[in-house]
This record gives sequence, C-alpha cells and structure tokens, in this order.
Amino acid sequence: MQGSDTDTTTDTSSTTEQDTSTGVTPTTADPPTTTTAPTTTTTVDPTTVDPTDTSTTTTTGETTDTSTTTTTGETTDTTTTTSGETTDTSTTTTTGDTTDSTTTTTTGDTTDTETTAPNSCGDGILDAGEDCDQDNLGGADCVGLGFGGGTLACADDCSFDTSLCLMESCGNGTLDEKETCDGADLDGESCASQGFAGGTLACNDTCNGFDVSGCTTCGDDQKQDSEACDGADLDGESCVSQGFGGGTLACNADCGGFDVSQCDPCGNDQIDDDEVCDGAALANQTCESLGFGGGTLGCVATCDEFDTSQCDSCGNDQLDAGETCDGAALGGATCESLGFDGGTLACAADSCGAFDTSGCVGCGNDKLDGDEPCDGSELDGETCETQGFFGGTLACTEQCDDFDLSQCSDCGNNQLDAGETCDGSDLGGATCESQGFAGGTLTCATGCGAFDTSACTE
Repeated sequence: MQGSDTDTTTDTSSTTEQDTSTGVTPTTADPPTTTTAPTTTTTVDPTTVDPTDTSTTTTTGETTDTSTTTTTGETTDTTTTTSGETTDTSTTTTTGDTTDSTTTTTTGDTTDTETTAPNSCGDGILDAGEDCDQDNLGGADCVGLGFGGGTLACADDCSFDTSLCLMESCGNGTLDEKETCDGADLDGESCASQGFAGGTLACNDTCNGFDVSGCTTCGDDQKQDSEACDGADLDGESCVSQGFGGGTLACNADCGGFDVSQCDPCGNDQIDDDEVCDGAALANQTCESLGFGGGTLGCVATCDEFDTSQCDSCGNDQLDAGETCDGAALGGATCESLGFDGGTLACAADSCGAFDTSGCVGCGNDKLDGDEPCDGSELDGETCETQGFFGGTLACTEQCDDFDLSQCSDCGNNQLDAGETCDGSDLGGATCESQGFAGGTLTCATGCGAFDTSACTE
C-alpha cells in the first residue's frame, strides 16, 4: 500500500479502531459515506487483496484521507477514516466476483454522507436520493417546504406528499406559487380539460388540486353508474322494452332518463291518445257489440280501427253471401211465400241458413193448425205402434193431411204380413232343404225381407 500518511492494518474481527492522535473511538454502524475535498489522498491498489484482511487508513490533523478497498470472493471489509475530531466509517460488501468501492473523505469537522443501496425505499431509513422514507421525514415539515402549515407525509416512492400541506396564500383568489388553483382562478382548466364531458370545475380547500364533484361524464356516449343512459349508449333499452309498440328511443340531455318522444305507442296493449284499440285492448268492444253474431274481434296493426275479419256476420241483420236470412233481413220471404196460410216468418238465429217458420200458420210450421193431424215433426203423439204397426218411424205428409206410414213395419211380430218374406220364427214353411241346401237351420234376416241361410249346410 502506498500513501503519504501512516497506514495501519487491522484484522476484520475488530470493528473499531482508536485514533492515535485524539483517542476517539469510531463506530461502524454508520452507512458508507463520501465527501470530496481537494487535499491529500491515500489510495489502496485495487488489484490483489487478501480476502481475509481489512485495510484502514487513519490521518490526524486537518488533512483528507481516502481509503478504497477492492475484494474478490465472498468477504466483507471495513474501512475507518478519522480526521480531526470526526470519525467516519464505511463498509464495503462484495459477493461473487463483483468489486464495490466506498471512498470516505473528511475535512476538518464536517462530514457528508452518500449511500448507494438498491431497493432501500420503504425500510424507514433515509438513504441517498430519498426525500423521506415511511415516517422518517428527515426533520422536514410543510412550513420548511414553503407552505403555511399542514401535515407533511411520505409517498410510496419516498418523495414528499404535500397534499395535506396548507398555503397561507390559499383563499385570496389569486394563483400563487405552488398553488394549482385558488378560488375562481382555475389557471384556465375546466371539467373538459380534466377528462370529463362537462360540468363545473372548482378548486379544493387547500388550493393544491381541483374539485371535480361538479363535473359530469354525460355526453361521452358511455353510460356510467349514476346515468340511465348516455347518448347512443342506451344500456340495451329500446322503445319496446320501455312499453311501446316500436319507434326510436333516445337519451335525455342530462343522461337521467330516456326520451320516448319518437316511440310509437301502438302495440303496447294500451289505448293511447287517438287510438281506437291497441292489441288486446279493445275498449270493451266485441263482435256482438259491433253488430255481428259472434266471433273474435281484433285490432288492426295501426291501432286506428277494429279487425272484424274473424267476426261471424250472422246476426248483423244484413244478408251476406251464403246466408238464407239474417235477423230481420229475410230477403223478401214471408210465411205465405213459403206456402203457409199466414203468420210471422223469422230467421234461425244460430245459423242464418234457414227460416224459422214456427210463427207461420199452416202446414210446415211444425204446429197443428186447424184440422191438421200432423205438421212436420209435430205428430200429435202418434207413432208407428199407435198406428197398428210393430215398429218403425212415423212421419207426416207434406200436405199435413195424413201420417206417412212408409217407414212403419210389422217386421218382428213373428207374423208373416203383406210384403214380408218371413218374420222372426214365421218362415212361411220354408227350410234349408226348400232353399236347396242339404240341411241346417233356416232363419229370417233383419227387415223380414229375406231368409238367413248362413246356418244351412250343403
């Protein structure tokens, strides 16, 4: 080692060294320090150093000493420099093949310290390049930074947080140094320049920021939580979802609700304004109330009239296609024109396909008039049996002057009557053999008009 001062070599197991000129014992707990002064310098050759040794250079008086230690391997070296009555200690730690050097220079009674320690922000220790570190503000406060008062804090990046500092000039309405704004003086800023769509920008109470509570995002076509909609952003709503039949939905200018002025109410099943009907809303009208006989009433798509296409025209007192009559519309027919002696003709209410002649007098009205023995279905209680037949269906002649016995019969009375081939057990002496069969049992077919030979044998 070369130098103009006295050099002393100390084992690394010792962490202190007593200055020979002052008797002051230095402490190695201080971080590495660096002070520059244009005086005498002592330098250690950084080429080859035994990794187990520590070199210390000590100078007394008003001179400046510099000690540089270079170590390879995985050792820790400590260098202590003392000048005058001030003691500085620097520690250099090297891992692997990397060499770190710390230079300490002291002049007189003044010591400057510079520390290089990566990722040290957040450890509560005030290092070089940091304004502060957590609660360690290095003695600084708002007043010392030029503010009128307030509470100084430390930001996560170890810079001062002056957001709670107060400025004495705040509130005078004039933009002073360090103020972002003051009262009405916003330095030309507005809600728009702050990224909002509109509204009124204000200055906060500490003049170090803006109050954006009066700003709004309405108008940026993006619906925010407090907005019902925003411009073209309708949040998926439409005229239909708002209860209208169709149309174009819009957003109010204040984004607080929807503009339904262009929505069409027709189709919402509610009768609005000048609508006659709307969907299922028919104003309590029916096919019958509109003069039809029945059916299902509807509403046209434009809501301005009823749809009667599914209504039954029978019952509207108008003779329509396919109808024989309709209510009072008889097409000029009367009881007389239908062959009756008189009376009142009507229309069958349930079909409009036939006349109701029950009010006519004479044959054909299903009523016994005068000396009629019968009239249509009116047989005065007579049957085929009362007329001396075994069974059948009794009817009335078209002239209502006698009974029609053509459907009456004695078949089934086991007596062979005129026109019968056989009747029950009365076969008129016929057998299977007389019918050309070898044997078997002959019977009479239903209706008494033929034999049943199914039981005969060949």
